[in-house]
Amino acid sequence: MSVKRNFSVLAIFELRCVDGCSPLLAVVTLLVASACTPSAARSQSSPVAAAHARAPELVQVPRTIIGPETTTDIPELYQQSTRDGQAHRFAEAARGFERAYGLDPDGPLAASSLFECAEMLDLDGAHDAALSRYEQVVRRFPEHELTREAAIRALRLLTFLERYQRAGELASWVLEKFPALPPIDRIVALSSRALERDAVGDSERAEYFVEKGREIVEGERLDAAGRLPTELAELYYALGEARRLRAERIRFVPVPSNFGAVLEQRCQLLLDAQSAYSDAMRAYDAHWSAMAGFRVGELYQRLHADLMAVTPPKSADTVRRRQLFEGAMRLRYAILLEKAKAMMDHTLLMAARTGEQSSWVKRSADARDAIAQAMAEEAAALSRLPYSREELQAALDSFSAAGSSRPTKP
Repeated sequence: MSVKRNFSVLAIFELRCVDGCSPLLAVVTLLVASACTPSAARSQSSPVAAAHARAPELVQVPRTIIGPETTTDIPELYQQSTRDGQAHRFAEAARGFERAYGLDPDGPLAASSLFECAEMLDLDGAHDAALSRYEQVVRRFPEHELTREAAIRALRLLTFLERYQRAGELASWVLEKFPALPPIDRIVALSSRALERDAVGDSERAEYFVEKGREIVEGERLDAAGRLPTELAELYYALGEARRLRAERIRFVPVPSNFGAVLEQRCQLLLDAQSAYSDAMRAYDAHWSAMAGFRVGELYQRLHADLMAVTPPKSADTVRRRQLFEGAMRLRYAILLEKAKAMMDHTLLMAARTGEQSSWVKRSADARDAIAQAMAEEAAALSRLPYSREELQAALDSFSAAGSSRPTKP
């Protein structure tokens, strides 16, 4: 069929349509006529039309999700999960975000969906699951704008869960990957490094990282009077741990020749550690406060135990003198048990007031009971000795006057 014949046919059908034929029939006829047009005629179309024919424009359509009751797409699922989170339906929101990520793990909303899933799990108290998702964001999307925040949140959860080795490894990566971290984030990373060093007994290196963090605190004036930012609780707890490790390395068996000076050193480190733990409590974070409170009580409890292990001096060469030495030591250092128990009681009261239920609360309760038992045993041991408290005090004074192995009060 010639080109001229085609146009004649089209004209005839146009006339017939005007005369009252069906428009649909006219459209079908036009399509048929177009299909009959020879390639030579089609090649005479405009260059622009030809270009469009060769390279049709691709339009990306959101992936459609067909369920038993509803049909949606990834953006709609993301928005619905966002609304669930805003309504504090955290578990439901987490499931929605995780589904959005699972259906399109390489799509434009993948990293954000995974991050939001972690946040919802975190808010719902599912800390292990939240940590897993935050770490997955870091691994899968190392260059994404959410990666830094995901890493910092993972560090907070790792230290909260006391997984200090992993926290130290991730903190090293964060400090290298993001040299221009905001002050608070840098403190979190440095605290994680310090806690990781404390966990393996490297108190010197731990204090190095703590001091780096304290330089930021001082420069940003974060340590003003009153309540501290929550992030500083980790930093000061790490400092308390480093000082506690140094204090507990000082032992009294065998009895050192400069016993008084050695004991003074341990007591000073005890007080320094207590000061750092007290600063951690100023952040008013129940979890870190419970940890710090337990550690302070433990400091006094262990000092008492180490002092009770001190052997009598050579001058106590009779049963009577050894009994006097034992009684004087028990009388002198009973206050350490009193301080330890008072700190455990304080920690348990704080936990009851705040609803804190971590393992540190259980440890504090167990330690409080053990200390109470030790106090009862101390009183019974004193009562068994054939001396009054006045006689024991006089013996203690005589030890002091002779410069023998008697410790000073912390």
